[in-house]
Amino acid sequence: MLQSFHVRDLALIEHAELALAPGLNVLSGETGGGKSLLVRALELLRGEKAQAGLVRHQAPELRVDGEFVLQAGERAAAVAALVREVAGVEIGEEPLVLTRIVDAEGRSRARIQGRPAPLHALRALGEWLLEIHGQGDARSLMRPEIQAEMLDSFGRCAPARAAFAEGLARARALAAELRSVSGAEAERRDRAEFLRFRVQELEQLGLQPGELARLEDEHRVLAHLDRLRELLAASLADLQDGEANAADALGRAARALGDAAQIDGRLRGASESVAEAVERVAEAARAAQSGLGRLDLDPERLGAVEARLAAVREALRRHGPGEAELRAALTAMRAELGRLESPERSAETLATRLREATGEVARLGRALLRGRAKAAPAFAAAIQGELQGLGMAQTRIRVDLDAEVAEAGLLERATAHGPGPVELMVQINPGEPFQKLRDTASGGEMARLVLAIKKCLADQDRVPMLVFDEVDAEIGGRLGLAVGRKLREVARNHQVVIVTHLPQVAAFAQAHFRVAKAVRDGRTLSAVERLQGAAIERELAAMAAGEGADAASLAEARRLVGKARREEA
Repeated sequence: MLQSFHVRDLALIEHAELALAPGLNVLSGETGGGKSLLVRALELLRGEKAQAGLVRHQAPELRVDGEFVLQAGERAAAVAALVREVAGVEIGEEPLVLTRIVDAEGRSRARIQGRPAPLHALRALGEWLLEIHGQGDARSLMRPEIQAEMLDSFGRCAPARAAFAEGLARARALAAELRSVSGAEAERRDRAEFLRFRVQELEQLGLQPGELARLEDEHRVLAHLDRLRELLAASLADLQDGEANAADALGRAARALGDAAQIDGRLRGASESVAEAVERVAEAARAAQSGLGRLDLDPERLGAVEARLAAVREALRRHGPGEAELRAALTAMRAELGRLESPERSAETLATRLREATGEVARLGRALLRGRAKAAPAFAAAIQGELQGLGMAQTRIRVDLDAEVAEAGLLERATAHGPGPVELMVQINPGEPFQKLRDTASGGEMARLVLAIKKCLADQDRVPMLVFDEVDAEIGGRLGLAVGRKLREVARNHQVVIVTHLPQVAAFAQAHFRVAKAVRDGRTLSAVERLQGAAIERELAAMAAGEGADAASLAEARRLVGKARREEA
């Protein structure tokens, strides 16, 4: 349950702190006073989207903190595991603290037990901790897919629906692939032929790592062969072969300096330097001699190198710009060619796989349909039972389903919600025909149907907290006590928060909070106050007769509170 939650700088709310009761909690107050802002705060705590406009004017950010107390059980274990995964902390006996912060630019941050956490972690935890039912639930209830989800929730068919949706997605992907292959067979053959040619071309080229640089170096030598021979010969003459060559001169100098160093030790460094120069000149002469030896080449080699260079550069122009890119292109073309030539992608193979996948979808659809057919009568009966105490005792409910799942056309007509529609059919008045829910109910009837259905689903699900935002908006005071009793029943197994204008509903509250606007220092504020004793009776009287209620209204309010408490006892 939500033990308490704190709201700061959310629209008109500068600061609010609510300590909630375990059972039924009521939020009341004048229209526009800020009641729905507290529901919005819970939506933010549940990880729903936020807008910058929610931040109070001139405040840097809004903040919502919620303290949840977990009861031992499977749900608490799942929440603890999720907190451990996303926040890296263990939940002991202390409350689980969730925080949502939204700055003035609309950027959101989330914290779990004070540690930063991704926003999707709040959404995941919210699915385990609380549900919020707003005024739009009646509209969503009209949609067949929502009716399917409700029936599946009641009948524990959600895993079968998920399996069907996965199978349907796989079959449709195969159908799309088959259409692509069948409709582009000529293009596929042309593409495969083109790729075979290119792959063969590059494989025959056989470019080796670093080959281009080696070819360019060799071509530069071959293109300047005569000039290189002249330069090397001249350098050899100057180094060691000419009459006045460097090797002889340096040798004489080295010997003289060596003898001098024997006399004056300070010349030893100069002697060593010249000796080193002698060796370096000898090395240079050997290198020049080796270079001349390499110039005795095949005269046809230049043409061969130029032809190889041209082939390599053309390949790089198409697939480069470098050798690495060319090799990557070859790998990619081989892979694509393998896919195009794979028997797994042939039209015949895909058609066979599609038939098998469609059969599997039909099998999964029949399993889902069996589960729904088993749950449908019990679901209808449960709704009818809940309507008994809501002034709709004569209303009959029926759930219409397809009788069979045929493979022909299944992929076209099915949805992720099932092989066929689920329709809640309603007979409001005896003797009248059953009609689809969206074609029959008035606003007040729809509100009661929503409440009855939520009660049925709440009995199936032990989600700790349920929030109702004016789901009783179109229900008159005459039925208010019945709605209050129904909410009290829900609150026996769940913590419930409801925004209401009906004193008959509010009378059943275990904790009653009043939200009111006021102007302070030129700023409009919404404040939240927990009511006790006589203040509850005054609020109920105001809800029934307006502000400044008379003694009769107060007496009626006192009577409502007493009646609700006697029934509770």
